[in-house]
Amino acid sequence: MPVIAFIVIYYVQFSQYDMGGFVEYLFGFSILTKVLSLCVLPNLGVFFLFIRRNYLLSARGILLATIIVGIGVFIVKFALQ
Repeated sequence: MPVIAFIVIYYVQFSQYDMGGFVEYLFGFSILTKVLSLCVLPNLGVFFLFIRRNYLLSARGILLATIIVGIGVFIVKFALQ
């Protein structure tokens, strides 16, 4: 879901750039971590959907993936400063 959200943000907001230019733009204005943090939000909907349908192991996997992406965002945030 974060990858799909990243692509949607690219096509909706920054379609005038190519993908490389988009990533350079994110690095240039130091907003990469903010965009990556927003890309994790769709996981919330999938997580609750899996909980509601009683797919508990899948929900656990979504939670783990979200935590891993969060740790990655944290590392990128402080590595760029």
